[in-house]
Amino acid sequence: MLCGGFLLKELSRSSRCESNKITVSCAMNPVSLLGHCTELLGQIERSRATPADVLTSSYTRARKYLGAKERRALSEIVFATLRTKNAAEHLARTYFDENNLPQPSQALAALMGAIAAIAPAWASFNPHEVLDPAAGSSTDPDQALAALYTRTLGTELPTDWGDALRRMLPKLECSPSSSAQLAIATCLPEWIVESLRTGGMPKSEILALGRALMRPAPLVLRSASLTQTREDLLEHFAREGIAARPTSLSPSGIVIEQRMYLLDHPLYRTGAIEVQDEGSQLVAFALAPEEDWDILDACAGAGGKTLHLAQLQRDRGRIIATDADRRRLEQLARRLKRHRFRSIHLAKLDGHRSAQRAHFDAVLLDVPCTGSGTVRRAPEIKWRIHTRQLERIVATQERILEQYHACVRSGGVLVYATCSLLPEENQRVVERFLARHTEFEPDPLAPAFERYGIALPLSPDEWQLQLLPHRHGTDGFFVARLRRR
Repeated sequence: MLCGGFLLKELSRSSRCESNKITVSCAMNPVSLLGHCTELLGQIERSRATPADVLTSSYTRARKYLGAKERRALSEIVFATLRTKNAAEHLARTYFDENNLPQPSQALAALMGAIAAIAPAWASFNPHEVLDPAAGSSTDPDQALAALYTRTLGTELPTDWGDALRRMLPKLECSPSSSAQLAIATCLPEWIVESLRTGGMPKSEILALGRALMRPAPLVLRSASLTQTREDLLEHFAREGIAARPTSLSPSGIVIEQRMYLLDHPLYRTGAIEVQDEGSQLVAFALAPEEDWDILDACAGAGGKTLHLAQLQRDRGRIIATDADRRRLEQLARRLKRHRFRSIHLAKLDGHRSAQRAHFDAVLLDVPCTGSGTVRRAPEIKWRIHTRQLERIVATQERILEQYHACVRSGGVLVYATCSLLPEENQRVVERFLARHTEFEPDPLAPAFERYGIALPLSPDEWQLQLLPHRHGTDGFFVARLRRR
């Protein structure tokens, strides 16, 4: 592997928006801004259930004195820190130890490491556009962080602390030999790196995956209308001056190349578009339903894939959507009002009882998982999940398979899907299921995707697909297609 600044480049890129232009800008004292960042990072660290974007939104709404630029700056700095957390903490910890300096709080240490890494990107900005001109020399992020450190611990940092810390970055990417070193180089927890290595992923690919996961995910839409094509929608966006392009894999996907709020857009209100990652869109294509099929979506959640299945069937089939979480089904009920699909029916089913009285042409099990494939959008996830939690989730996944596999009729299709990168939740769960249930057999994915013109490098007999951001440009998704004999 080449050394000499790749991680520095990636850490810098992680703070940029999808247009590759860093957008951190505000008009407040940088020490105050970074103090807010430290406070919010502490809240995210203490919360194990609430998503970081929800906490960030709540934090900024409660502080009405923060303007739009301050809120944007706060969010981008905090999320850059979450993406690089363990590498930033390692850099800061090593630097403070080597220089016999007091250790700051965990939040401040991570912040210092992350900002030190992305600081070169600030150079492209006029300081007066970035921070309050009244802050004087503290418009430099290194000096602002030094001031925050001094205010917190009462000790001054050496004047060249930022440059000294940044010089340590290339060492992280030079031939990491252990899982611990690879974890720091990829900004992933060590146990996730070990899971990927045990699953057969080579070190070079883990490095590429880690780098891809550090980059913010694009805003991806699905063309969800029965009357408008993707090309119609792209033309609509072009007339409005919205930069958009088709996705490379999904024939229904649209990438919006600028940051914007779409939930009030007429196309969203009328059900013509849905916000859905390209990888998530490929799950319904993998099921490839015939128009007259009866389908059970047993883990429907808020219904993104349910709605997609109804669209693929031209609203001519019958889809039973159920979920253990009643609140998620209520979200689906609200979404249905925008789409007016008549083929979707919401139900509260028990897997054992329903299996005795219903045999479906296809069953989709988009099971609960760690969400490790979505850390481009929610970087806090990779620091919140742990091995004990993984064991509980795998047990739930296997229980769901046992509950609902009997709902598939003879000759019918069973699709198992997760938004996970981990073999424990994906290949191994399906392998154990097939060992227990010889009435099911692998069913090739290529014919399903070819129906929709989706070009993926699949062999004729390949029936499992692991989507990865560095290979496919999508979130991390796994899908397996089985057929009942």
